[in-house]
Amino acid sequence: MHATTVSAGTIQSQLKGVNSGATTRWQERLIRYRKTIDNLVVDITNPYQISTAERAALAVRIKHANMAIYRCQSADNIDPDGLTALAAQLGLGVPDRNLCADEDGLSKIQVEKISARQRYIPYTNKPLNWHTDGYYHTPDRIIRTMLLHCVRPARHGGTLEAMDHEIIYGLLREQHPRLAEALCRPDAMTIPENRPKDGPHRAECSGPVFFWNAGVLCMRYTARKQNVIWKHDNQTREGVAALEEILSRSGDLILRRRLRPGEGLVSANVPHRREAFKDSPQAHETRLVYRGRYTSALQI
Repeated sequence: MHATTVSAGTIQSQLKGVNSGATTRWQERLIRYRKTIDNLVVDITNPYQISTAERAALAVRIKHANMAIYRCQSADNIDPDGLTALAAQLGLGVPDRNLCADEDGLSKIQVEKISARQRYIPYTNKPLNWHTDGYYHTPDRIIRTMLLHCVRPARHGGTLEAMDHEIIYGLLREQHPRLAEALCRPDAMTIPENRPKDGPHRAECSGPVFFWNAGVLCMRYTARKQNVIWKHDNQTREGVAALEEILSRSGDLILRRRLRPGEGLVSANVPHRREAFKDSPQAHETRLVYRGRYTSALQI
């Protein structure tokens, strides 16, 4: 991911600048973040034409938490066309295409009895561990924004959890700058190549966990233990362990919400996970969520 990363010297400079003069700014951001995640919901009357006030409310939450929850006034008032219109108003453009996406670029996430899609964890009712979307992508396909929209929740479970990556980075830096530095290295995390029998080849992809893209801090991460290779040194191992601890023990800094019909999460691709769920036995009542992945940053 060299095209999206910065040199070791630049990383050192950024870390030094953050540590030397940003303690107060970090504390202020942490305070704002704590307040914001308790008030992330923005009501939207018409997803095809969001108002100036609705846009401003979304913007302030995304500024302070890198995510927001929108709640459509009518749960039936938004479909894939409505999501496309909403995304366009947020400056996101066309979704990144993937194997499981529909023609409009959105992925319909639901458990299906017979489907090749079930090879992929997001299409089962099993729990999803912490990850950012597209962590296995090459530099030309960085997922900057992720949108999840709930059409129908599961009968039981399926709660979503998410945490701002800037807060995670700050907590790592507070523990020790070398932990953050280790996870900024261009070979910190490698996703091996994938040669499926019935799908396209994916080349090996190495890159950092934290990196700056267009001057903005971004994150790529997966908590998976298989099909991920971490740089084999003590500093990286300590950094990964510290990151895992932050994600497992920062309950007061984690958004936790079971999305309701008509609600959606829009975020700067912050790390997130989902608990297991149990669906209704009625096919027309099973969990249905639309997901959009975008290489454009939120522009509101």
